[in-house]
Amino acid sequence: MRRARILLLFFLLVALLPYLYTCFYVLPFADDFCFGWTGSEKISFAQKFLKQYLHWNGRYTSDVLVNFHPLVWGSLPAYRWISVFAIVATAVLIFFLVKRRGNGALNAALVALFFSLFYLCYLPNITEGVYWYIGIVNYHLGSLCFIFQLIVLSSLLKSEEDKNIYFPISLLLLIVSAGFNEVAAGLIPTYYFAALIYFKIYNGRAENGARHYRILSIHFVIALIASLFVIGSPGNFTRENVFPDRFNLIHSILFTSLQTIRFIGLWSLSIPFLAISLIVVAHADKVKASLIKRVDYRFLFAVLLFTVFMAAFLPYMATGILGQHRTMNYVFPFFIILWVTTLLSASEKYRLYQKLSPVITNFRVMLLAFTAVVLMVFSGNSRKIISDVRNGSFQLYQSEFLQRQARILKEPLAPIPAIEKIPNTFQVVDTKSDTTWWVDKCMKRYYTETKMVPK
Repeated sequence: MRRARILLLFFLLVALLPYLYTCFYVLPFADDFCFGWTGSEKISFAQKFLKQYLHWNGRYTSDVLVNFHPLVWGSLPAYRWISVFAIVATAVLIFFLVKRRGNGALNAALVALFFSLFYLCYLPNITEGVYWYIGIVNYHLGSLCFIFQLIVLSSLLKSEEDKNIYFPISLLLLIVSAGFNEVAAGLIPTYYFAALIYFKIYNGRAENGARHYRILSIHFVIALIASLFVIGSPGNFTRENVFPDRFNLIHSILFTSLQTIRFIGLWSLSIPFLAISLIVVAHADKVKASLIKRVDYRFLFAVLLFTVFMAAFLPYMATGILGQHRTMNYVFPFFIILWVTTLLSASEKYRLYQKLSPVITNFRVMLLAFTAVVLMVFSGNSRKIISDVRNGSFQLYQSEFLQRQARILKEPLAPIPAIEKIPNTFQVVDTKSDTTWWVDKCMKRYYTETKMVPK
C-alpha cells in the first residue's frame, strides 16, 4: 500500500501543477491599480496606513500589506510569485496541522495535497482567492494566518515547558489574523468564546484543565479587543455610507440563509466530497486527534453552519449585498476542516469506522482517492484552467494586456479599452472606456502619475 500512496502523492502533485502554471499568467486588475497608485504616493507609510484605516476600512493587517503592492515597484514577476506562495503555503500549513496530530509525514502530505486540490478546485472565486493580490492579502492570507495560529496554540496547550515561546507567538498571530477583514474580526472571537463555553461544560475537570481554560480566556480577550479595532474603526463607518441598503436585518437573514444553503450545496454535492468523506470515516480510528474526537459532533457541525452563515451575513448586514464571493473564499478552508473534524467526532461516537471497515477496504480506499483526484482534475476550476491552456487563452490575455499598457502610455488622454480575451479562469473587473468608471480612473492615475510600466 505504500507504493500506492506514493503513486497517489505523485498524481496529486500533477493535478496541482495547472494551478501553479496559471500563476505565471496572472495580471493586475481593478483595485490593484488603485493601491498601486496610492502606495506610490510621496507620503510616509504611516500616512498611507491611516488614510485607509481612518477613511475606508479597519483592516489593520491588510491595510499594511496593500501598501507593499508589487505595482508600487512595477514588478509583474513579484505579483505572480505571490500567487505561487499563496498556493504552496496552503499545502504546507495543512501538512503541519495534520502532522501535529502525530500522523506520519507521508499521510500528512497526502492530506495536505488533497485539501489543497479540493480547495482550489471548488473555490467560489479562484481569481479573487489566489490569483489577485488584493484578494490574497485581504482573505486568503487571513485564513492561512489563523490556521497557523491554531497550530501554535495546539503546541502551547500541549507543552507547558515551551509556553514562553509559543504564548507570545500565538497571541501575535491572533492579533494579526483578526485584522485581515471583517468576517475574521467577527468569527475569531466567536470561535474562542464557543471554545470557552464548551470547555467549561465538558472539560473543566480534565488534567491541566485550569491552565487550558486560562490560556483560552486570554486568547478570547485579545481576539475580542483586536476585532473591535476592525469593526469599530472610523474607516468602516465612513465606508458604510456608500451602501444605502445596509442594516436591513430581514433582508440579511433571508438572503444569508439562501447563500448558506447554496454554498454548502456547491461544496458538498460532488463525488470527490463524498469520496473524501468516506475515506475520513474509514480511517477515523487511525487519526490521532483525541481532543477533536471528544468534542460533540453536533457542536462542530453547528460551528460549521455558523461559519458559512456569518460569511454571508456580515457583508449583507453591512452593505446589503454579498461580498463578491470573497468572504466565502475566506471561510472555505474552515468549512473543510470543520467538516473533517465533524466526521471524526461522529465516527468515534458511533464507531462508524468499524461498520465501514468490511466494505471500505484499503484497496477501495485507494480507488476512491484516485477517483476523487481524477474527477477534480476535470471539474470545477481545474476544468476552466485546462480549457484555457488548451485554447492558449492565457497567452492571448497577457498579449492584449501588454498592448493596452503600451497604448495607455502612448495615448494617455484616450479612453482605456476593455480586454476582450479574458480567460474563463479569471473573473476580472475591467475597464469600460468610461472616464467616470472607477477602474478606468485608477488605471489612468497609476500609469500617468507613477510613471511605472509593470513588466
